[in-house]
Amino acid sequence: MGCFLNGPPPQPSPSVGEGALIGVAFGRMTWPVDPTVYAGLLALFLGHAWLARDRDLPRVGSLFFGLGLLSIWLALETPIDVVADEYLDSVHMVQHVLLGVVAPPLLLLGLNREMAGVLIARVPGLRTVTEPVAAQVLSALVMIVWHLPPLYDATLYSEPLHIAEHVSFIAGGVLFWWPVIDATAAHCRWRLSPMGQLLYLFIGTFPQDAVALALQFSRTPFYEFYTHAPRIVAGLDPLTDQTTAGAILMLFGKSSYFIGAVVVFLRWFNAEFRADLEAAAAGQGKPGGV
Repeated sequence: MGCFLNGPPPQPSPSVGEGALIGVAFGRMTWPVDPTVYAGLLALFLGHAWLARDRDLPRVGSLFFGLGLLSIWLALETPIDVVADEYLDSVHMVQHVLLGVVAPPLLLLGLNREMAGVLIARVPGLRTVTEPVAAQVLSALVMIVWHLPPLYDATLYSEPLHIAEHVSFIAGGVLFWWPVIDATAAHCRWRLSPMGQLLYLFIGTFPQDAVALALQFSRTPFYEFYTHAPRIVAGLDPLTDQTTAGAILMLFGKSSYFIGAVVVFLRWFNAEFRADLEAAAAGQGKPGGV
């Protein structure tokens, strides 16, 4: 996406072997420069600064939001983007994981309840699409539909469609995490219990697994674009590349889900433990208590 800081990506030639070409690609450090990406990041930064003004956001919230922006930048404005768009489906999947799995929860952790309430009040329809069922369904559709071969290939030939895909991955991830992150979940009409949150996160892995398993166990490449892409890693043919993409989604695509589930469980366990201690203390304080 965008133009290239150090010239266009290297093209294959008869004198350059497969194993050497990836060294050429990364050795030249071809960095994309897409003004639309920087405009979007700036808009998110300024919007967050406006929302946080006089709303007592802890510094760690700003840190989380900054890490979310960094994840988007890494996905779209580093050589990851060049290799994903020109050569390897597996690196393209890394890009999708950064945009749809890593960045969204970090962005939402950059909000407090008051900031989330302003968004609910000002963005039409946001309350409806961030309810647990709607958020789960919409995020699943984003994951599955964009990985269907005709649409996936189309994004690699159409810059506007590719931008729409990336924006929808971020948006779908934000919708998915809204009922889980405390500050945003507080505005859901249906507030999930800790057990409900764990089940919600578990169900959220199903669309990922469906895509990942299809990529891993197919005997033919799904995506026509990558069957014609230059082979920049020796032995990494299109089918092996596709299988690797599925493995990346299967393993790393659950990174934030696993962390989120651990946090939910530990908070739940801690709350139950404290409740037991308080009940025991109250029992001892009563006449005749042990």
